Amino acid sequence: MKKNLIFRLFMPMILFTLFHSCIHDETLITSNPNSKEYINKSLWKEDEKYIKNVMKIYQDNEPEIKKSNGTPYWNYATTIDRFNESFLMVPVVENGKVVSVLQVPRHQDKVYFIYTSSDDDISFFQNLFSSKLKKIMDTKMSDEASKLTCTTKVYSVWYPDNESNPDPSSGSGHWGTYHVTNCTFSQAEACLGVVGPNGECLEGGGGGYNYPIGGGSNNNPPDPPNPCDKLKTQTSNITFKNSITSLEGKTNDSYESGYRIGTNSDGTLQNQLLQNKPGTQQVDLKAFSNTITLMHSHYDGLYPMFSPGDIIFFNQWIVWAQNWNSVPKNMPKIPLNNLTFTLVTSNGNYSFSFDGTSTTPLPNYTEQELVDLDNKYIQMLDNAKTIANVSGSVSYNMEKLEKQFLKFMGDKMNMSGLKLFRTANGGNTELSLNTNGTLKQTNCP
Repeated sequence: MKKNLIFRLFMPMILFTLFHSCIHDETLITSNPNSKEYINKSLWKEDEKYIKNVMKIYQDNEPEIKKSNGTPYWNYATTIDRFNESFLMVPVVENGKVVSVLQVPRHQDKVYFIYTSSDDDISFFQNLFSSKLKKIMDTKMSDEASKLTCTTKVYSVWYPDNESNPDPSSGSGHWGTYHVTNCTFSQAEACLGVVGPNGECLEGGGGGYNYPIGGGSNNNPPDPPNPCDKLKTQTSNITFKNSITSLEGKTNDSYESGYRIGTNSDGTLQNQLLQNKPGTQQVDLKAFSNTITLMHSHYDGLYPMFSPGDIIFFNQWIVWAQNWNSVPKNMPKIPLNNLTFTLVTSNGNYSFSFDGTSTTPLPNYTEQELVDLDNKYIQMLDNAKTIANVSGSVSYNMEKLEKQFLKFMGDKMNMSGLKLFRTANGGNTELSLNTNGTLKQTNCP
């Protein structure tokens, strides 16, 4: 008798502990999708600032954004353990069923709305709405050589064998596990539109929508300085000037030389001499997350202008920096609009800069395509070459060579956001082509 009494007194404590560690969520019907007030009904702590901001952007632009039947249920949005206003997933519901999932990544001051229809994602949110007993599992993280980071949210739902006895402590049944995963550099983020169940890109998503910088202040950052001012900041510092002077003394060598300028944590500049690729006359160009300037020389005998290989490298550097900035990490962002790539020759010095907007990777050239590029490059730049009959020495009409190079870039290796400058102690000059194909020279103050 005493034993049974103790058991009856102890049972409520067991049930209280069980239900305290699990979650009994409301049914889907109790959620009002048209409410403009966000109430977190996720099982986890979420980045509510980002959810509220994205929710308002969607409501203000719904006719343009909406590409699927159903209504987003913002109260159930999850930011997948991100708290830097960078990503969320929200279920889209029609007639009580999840029909798709809307993903919203943020890149700098733009957000993009992407509709996906993965079975796992739909099951995750559909079962999140159920009134069955639920328990949270540990969030899973993966990191493959720092190139691909995935976060997986996991929870379990109790399915009793007998609905009249739904208590896991006394009735039989099983736990069903559901998960949703987001990986950096996913197909969805590359598509920016509608993504099919197998990851196929079905529709483009346009240019994105302005995100309120500063947590809803609606104040976007001020316009960046113009290209001339940005380059002047780079080329006028003493570290840059000393490196240029050093390379100008190496153009008579039989190999390339170079420097890499980066920023230290205290804001000072570091300068490193680049090594040559083993067994070659080419400098080994490498950029890191703190690199702001790379420069190298072309010795006499090479064309006094960036080569196709140089252009491919700068494109890869910019694309890598863009990808770096899109990954949440405890590391400073790379200042895209300040990256500079400089060439030093005995016929003058040139710099590429980037205007800070988005660019796309150049193709993965085959060996034959690289040969064809080099041949086209040589053919166009040879038009600016003069060879002395007696001595055999070579000279160049540099303005003609600049024009031919810009034409080659436009025809064969076009890269949006790229700007070419002629750099000198007396000031820099932006080079471009007029609509009639003539050289346009804009002096920088």
